[in-house]
Amino acid sequence: PLHSTSAQHAARVWVKGEGALITDADGNEFIDGLAGLWNVLAGHGRRELAEAARAQCETLAYMSGYTGSSNEPAIELAEHLAALTYPSINRFFFTCGGGEATDSSVKMSRAYWKLRGQPHKTKVISRIEGYHGVTLAAMSATGMSAYWPLFEPRVPGFLHIPSPDPYRYNAPPGVSQGIGAANELEQAILAEGADTVAMFLAEPVQGAGGVIVPQDDYFPRIREICDQYDVLLVADEVITAFGRTGTLFALDHWNIEPDIVQFAKAI
Repeated sequence: PLHSTSAQHAARVWVKGEGALITDADGNEFIDGLAGLWNVLAGHGRRELAEAARAQCETLAYMSGYTGSSNEPAIELAEHLAALTYPSINRFFFTCGGGEATDSSVKMSRAYWKLRGQPHKTKVISRIEGYHGVTLAAMSATGMSAYWPLFEPRVPGFLHIPSPDPYRYNAPPGVSQGIGAANELEQAILAEGADTVAMFLAEPVQGAGGVIVPQDDYFPRIREICDQYDVLLVADEVITAFGRTGTLFALDHWNIEPDIVQFAKAI
């Protein structure tokens, strides 16, 4: 997704992993502090995972999920997820990764409002320094400008508001950082027109943008704003889901339920 000539001069070739340790082609051993790219949640070299993959490949390598078709592992996974996720979320669309999940959330949000008779609700609001993938639509939602220049123009209909960065966000006088940052969403919705905004996309804890943990009053206010203006709240839990922050989903820390939750990596 990003090429850095200077970084390539010191590139490493990784050849082995065991638990939290990884080894390069020169035999140097390191701690894998990033867990692959946040996705090796159970550690490297897990024989039971390799065995499960081998057994499935021997049984059925792949079958599509187009209309009229499914397979037992997909059904079992969906049933398991329905028991784990929020009460209002019991339908699942399986993708190949987080960027495709972002694209699917955008498409689902737009389709939802069209089916509700509001076809002009198409815009996506996300946050500066938010990361949502690097497919063309997901890159347009990503608020990290380093990903944009080589691939402009971005997909229209995406805009960004400031993040609730406790070190950098300046709230208005007399307003907490969390409420001030959340109110940026309301201001953006009003500026664009609530009848044009489909969804707000946010990582509960911003990952690539600096592992930014929001203030406790931030997401409760975000939920209020989305409800007030009929904007879908989409939680990007690609990095944070399945226990990384100590709860099953990171939004659980603030007792917030999203309208759509997207996840990848750990699953």
